[in-house]
Amino acid sequence: MDVVVYGKLGLIFLALALSACAGRPVPSPTPPPELMEGEQQAVYAAALQKLYPASNYVIMDTTATSPIGVDDTASILGRILQEMRGVDQKTADSFQLRNEKTWSVPAGMDLGSTYVLLSQAEMKQLFSQNQNGWQIFYEQHPGAPGITSVSRVGFNDRFNQALVYIGTLSHPLAGEGFIVLLKKVNGTWVVDQQVMTWIS
Repeated sequence: MDVVVYGKLGLIFLALALSACAGRPVPSPTPPPELMEGEQQAVYAAALQKLYPASNYVIMDTTATSPIGVDDTASILGRILQEMRGVDQKTADSFQLRNEKTWSVPAGMDLGSTYVLLSQAEMKQLFSQNQNGWQIFYEQHPGAPGITSVSRVGFNDRFNQALVYIGTLSHPLAGEGFIVLLKKVNGTWVVDQQVMTWIS
């Protein structure tokens, strides 16, 4: 008799525990760092070649989601998601979480084109000279589309959808930035949609 009562109580407690957990999101497993880094550089390569096809790039050495760095990523993302179709919520959440602060852009990535990293101090020094800073820049980096900034990449759980910010300044009052949605097709990242976030 006692065994039956305890058995029923156990089932009741189990049911209560399961119902209490039902409304909570299950955290996604953290992927290995090498997988994340490899996929991120593949996304950068695909997005850069689509937006700014070039043989070489000059990329700011810290991540950004706007011309002034990491600036209210949640607000920018909320506006963009009203214009983009089919964005997985996990992709959007990952993008927001991974861009809550600035990070160093890795050196030595395989982007399909050569690139150099530019620090804020180097950019300030370049454009504080008496000469034309942009003229000097293009003399030093012929063929570059300008000074490019990238965010960290947000992914869905299956690593077949990605979201990234890419913006480029090309002259004192010329430039634009985009949030880019990519999808993986037959193992290759391709741009699916892009929404402009700023232009000057």
